[in-house]
Amino acid sequence: MYNHIRGTIVHKSPSRVVIEAGGIGYDVTVPLSVGGRLPKAGSEAVVLTHLVVREDELRLIGFAENEERDLFRTLINLSGVGPSMALQILSGMTPSEFALAVERQDAAALKKIKGVGEKTAKRIILELKGAKTILPGGGGGPMPEGPAAEAVAALMALGLGQAEAVERVEKALRDHAGAPVEELIKTSLR
Repeated sequence: MYNHIRGTIVHKSPSRVVIEAGGIGYDVTVPLSVGGRLPKAGSEAVVLTHLVVREDELRLIGFAENEERDLFRTLINLSGVGPSMALQILSGMTPSEFALAVERQDAAALKKIKGVGEKTAKRIILELKGAKTILPGGGGGPMPEGPAAEAVAALMALGLGQAEAVERVEKALRDHAGAPVEELIKTSLR
């Protein structure tokens, strides 16, 4: 729903930023690694966003780079990993460090993150070890961009996991290269 917010930072803490755009102050939760890189209050900034929708809340999560947002979206689609744990992981390691830990099946590196126990670390590695194409810095191709990325996001919003959504969109692109996002979505759902 929201791709990014460009505006003035009116409040900043390590895990939260309020950014004013168009007369509206957006309260955005950020990983600790992002909060430290954003400019000081009073400065202009662009924050990439992901909207978390729950029965009792709407929460904007903010990122400085696409790789961070892509990893967040990958993580929240794993069993047992919610937005809070995904934020903890992004606060504790970069997307490249995370991809390397998964590639090397290094559960110990993931366990260093607060809230990630041995079972969770092993489950994350197990679920992602065959999906390197969607991991930042992984061995496969990059995450789709443009209409393909929009189609993947739409399929994920419909309940597909990221790996399956990427696979379906890549297949649709082979048959319909250059197709608009609507056609990619329809083709991917067949």
